[in-house]
Amino acid sequence: MNIKALFKSMLLRKFATGLLIFQLVLTIGLACNSLLLSIDANEKLSRDVGFDMENVLAFQVRPTSEAFLDADFFLSVVDEDMAALANLNVVEMVTYTNQLPLMRGGNYHSIEDINHPEDMPVERQFSGIPTYYVGQDFFKLLDTQMHLGRNFNAGDNATRGYLESPEFEPNIVISRSLAEALYPGESAVGKQTSEGRIVGVVSDFAIRPTRAYPHYGIFKFRNMARAQSRLIYMVKVAPGDLKHTKQVIRDALKKVHPERDIREIITMEDHHSDYFKQATSLATLFSLLTAFMLLVTMISCFAHAHFHVSKQKKLIGIRRALGARKKDVLLYVLSENWLVSAIAAGLGVVSVIAINMLLANVILMPKPDVMSYLICVIIVFISGTAATGLPAWKTTKIAPVTATRTL
Repeated sequence: MNIKALFKSMLLRKFATGLLIFQLVLTIGLACNSLLLSIDANEKLSRDVGFDMENVLAFQVRPTSEAFLDADFFLSVVDEDMAALANLNVVEMVTYTNQLPLMRGGNYHSIEDINHPEDMPVERQFSGIPTYYVGQDFFKLLDTQMHLGRNFNAGDNATRGYLESPEFEPNIVISRSLAEALYPGESAVGKQTSEGRIVGVVSDFAIRPTRAYPHYGIFKFRNMARAQSRLIYMVKVAPGDLKHTKQVIRDALKKVHPERDIREIITMEDHHSDYFKQATSLATLFSLLTAFMLLVTMISCFAHAHFHVSKQKKLIGIRRALGARKKDVLLYVLSENWLVSAIAAGLGVVSVIAINMLLANVILMPKPDVMSYLICVIIVFISGTAATGLPAWKTTKIAPVTATRTL
């Protein structure tokens, strides 16, 4: 293989060769970043969330009657709901919450030690902490473990306390990461905070994985007791026909009080997938764009090789007449594609970094690495070789005598 001769041949078609190299460089950059997005999306989906999702259903209930504006009536219906659901054969456990783990939006509070100086601002990491108003069995239903202290008991119910006074100080549970950041080197149990007295520290689980502090959370045993607030029931059900189970749950709630809108009953597995839908959808979109770009590049490689062969029939015929074997001719045609691919592989580093930096301005992008880059280069190399294979194979069919007749 004469590299110098190949370069001369490529220079005769500078524009076509340059365009092909540009396409290959762009394809490598797009493919590498698509691969990074796919790996990141799959890693997010496979990451342990720290709580049980199997056979756990969740659904929101919205009152449609003015009667629910009365807090006592609201709470009495919630008690009836809980009892009705707990009595169903398909239900193993039930609780309520104002928001789910792995959920965007919701309630956020700041937290600080009660002795924190009033003239000092709250540290940024302790501002905007997801705050959950949950039932007594919230942690038990999710099968999350207490790291320190205890779980909620009946005496921790702060619903009535808040109804009587907005300044009520409840007992609270906070997540382990938050506790260790708020009280480094000491136990948080028993500490008095701006949100209440800490009675328990729950082991970390996925609360807001896309935030800077994904495991920070404040939990209060409380029902909002307001028709305007979000009320979500979480139900641990027995394995079986989910469609039937969902209908049984709907019927039980409608029997308690029909004037309510029961939103879609979803599994926590589906909720988990929905939370990362943006990441998976983006990865899918870029994968489709990469596949399209790869197809266009393969067509360009085919056209480039086909045009190259058609213009060099005389030269190929002379080589065949001088004793060049079929595999020598095949190697000659493929070598030009390999040289173009090698040049594109060298320039592709710039494309990968540039596309990664552009995407990082609008989304959270993982950084490129050598392995992902090499994988994409190999894919592009194999695709180009496959596209060039047919013209190269046809070249070996040129008979020496046929080619020399045109001289």
